[in-house]
Amino acid sequence: MAENYFNISLPSKCLVYPGVNPADVKIRPFKGKDEKFIASMNYENLEKKFVELLKNVFVGVQPEKLTIGDRLYLLVWEVVNSYSPTVDAEIICKNCFQRVVVTLDLSKLEVQELPDDYKEPYPITLSDGTVVNMRLFRVEDEIKVVDYEKINPDSWLYRYALSIVSDEPIDKRVVFLENLPTKDIALIRGFHDKFYHGPIMEAPYVCPKCEIEEVVACPFRFEWLIPAGKTLIRIVGDRI
Repeated sequence: MAENYFNISLPSKCLVYPGVNPADVKIRPFKGKDEKFIASMNYENLEKKFVELLKNVFVGVQPEKLTIGDRLYLLVWEVVNSYSPTVDAEIICKNCFQRVVVTLDLSKLEVQELPDDYKEPYPITLSDGTVVNMRLFRVEDEIKVVDYEKINPDSWLYRYALSIVSDEPIDKRVVFLENLPTKDIALIRGFHDKFYHGPIMEAPYVCPKCEIEEVVACPFRFEWLIPAGKTLIRIVGDRI
């Protein structure tokens, strides 16, 4: 069976992938072989398995080199185009404070892009005048964090040290961060927040009890990649 790939525009606009032509970035919806692979995933192997999954369905950028925002965008795209744009969520209504099940439309999520002039490394100036070059988090950083946490659960500064562009070994970058004033740590964290790109995971809903429309945070859930139960029945609808 032919592999039908679709051109896709990443939230990063490929500005952080040297030598990548955005026209070459393509993706296809899941097939049965992909669902079989997803069924083998669990929370312990998730990060590395996501890389393998994307290698099977996505071309143009090495999956481990993707930014975290681009990867989230691709995973949401797969949910929308492989199954259904809508997912079910159990929430506490902001208006009537009742626990309800609502349907959220992921196809209507706002997508935030990197500004056209963004370049890496990105210099920031600390309070003592020191210039630190930064880059955005990549998928391979998340894999390193998972491996690090197996021996040291305190990965807070290790994660940010990975995003410092430097020839210094990672342990020295961690020590560097440990000795910075917190206002400089805030500056480094603020860099990542300022250049967040990807789907904004907030969706409108109408409460089935009070009928008021509100907005709710909808963080990505692994279960969206292989829907089951009542959600699956709703998706297939009258096809059965």
